Amino acid sequence: MRRVIQNLKVNETIKEYFLLTNIQTKLGKNGAYFEMTLADASGEIKARKWDLKEIDYQLYDLLQKELPQVILVKGFTRQFQQSMDLKVFYLAIPLDDVTISISDFLPTAPINVNDAFCEIEDTISSLNNKIIKNIVSQVYQLYKPFLVQYPASIHGHQGYGGLIWHTLNTIRLCESVYILYKNMLNRDLLIGGAILHDLAKIKDYKIEKGIVTKVTDQSKFIGHIVTMAYDVRDTARRLNIDVNTQEVELLEHMILSSHGKGEYGSPIEPMIPEAFALHLVDALDTKLGIVHQLLEKTSLGEWSEWSKILGQRLKKVVIDK
Repeated sequence: MRRVIQNLKVNETIKEYFLLTNIQTKLGKNGAYFEMTLADASGEIKARKWDLKEIDYQLYDLLQKELPQVILVKGFTRQFQQSMDLKVFYLAIPLDDVTISISDFLPTAPINVNDAFCEIEDTISSLNNKIIKNIVSQVYQLYKPFLVQYPASIHGHQGYGGLIWHTLNTIRLCESVYILYKNMLNRDLLIGGAILHDLAKIKDYKIEKGIVTKVTDQSKFIGHIVTMAYDVRDTARRLNIDVNTQEVELLEHMILSSHGKGEYGSPIEPMIPEAFALHLVDALDTKLGIVHQLLEKTSLGEWSEWSKILGQRLKKVVIDK
């Protein structure tokens, strides 16, 4: 049985297959070295190889052309700054007679994707406002064929089905909020925004062999929030819906304000109760997705690695039922 990254301990010598997702040449006090990111379904680990020889540089050229790629690694785990890394003794591309699939090394969201699609589509069918329902349905169908391949973010809700997982969680949380505050909130607007708010993330990332390899120029120039607002308006036009109707404008506002503030990517802050609720729910599930990812890589009773996003470590504990 292969050793997974989550179960590695400091001061272990290991020889195992991992998915190489990044490799760079860097210059340190003692000369050049390779800095790498190794991954499997349980998490990631930084790895470094010193004492580079000509054969290492030849391998580097091959690996750079085919990232991500499964490689055989022998090394020694050690404590480095605030986390564990791997001091690499040697690297090798698997032999032709070794059968390994990249999919074996990729994380998967903890949901049944087909069931998730059905629940989202049932939710769309339950919307009563015809304008909101038609726009949401059309935009969702536009993105549906691509959604399962993408994460909701690089930091949380990763892997196969990650974006669907976050979308479904946001819908469910918004349904709960609506039950508590139904006298204040319009369900169709709240749930419509929950369904659409992150679907355009598929245009933010470039996916190769199942993993995010880069953030796209479109993400940097425009971003998924503005892209989705465009999609809402364009879809309304295609459906012969006046773009100046209240439903279209408010649905656009739900999307544009979903990150809350300008420094977090929102062109405008929430100005209606539904938008405020969506922003808070989205932030809650995003943070919990990061927590989930941290604890997935942490052994029971241990503290997690440091999270730059959360600004802290977390301890993995279980209370007896």
